Amino acid sequence: MSGHKVGEYTVPDSATLLDAVNIIAHNHSRCAVTVSGKKVTGVISEGDIMRCLLKGADIHAPLVSFTNPSFKFLRSRDLDVALDLFREHGISLLPVLDLDFSLLSVVLLSDVLDKVELSKND
Repeated sequence: MSGHKVGEYTVPDSATLLDAVNIIAHNHSRCAVTVSGKKVTGVISEGDIMRCLLKGADIHAPLVSFTNPSFKFLRSRDLDVALDLFREHGISLLPVLDLDFSLLSVVLLSDVLDKVELSKND
């Protein structure tokens, strides 16, 4: 289990783009995980928010209008699989979900880079 507190990465999908910006600024991951109750509904990144704003979206608009429900995730904290997904999709955060799509943990790109750095020192 990571040392990440999952609450630092989540924002209700009924919240606003500004709420997501605040979560991202606080967690330094460049992403927020959107939830409806306990169920993960998507991931929104700084880039997603920037594109929305450039298209004229209001910063107080609800996230549910902009969150892509097709997102990459893991069922366990497998850093090798995470590395492959990070490389292939250019993302920086992967939620770890149970079968009900509840958030168990997050894997950040920095977690994988730390593992790579540690293995290079062995």
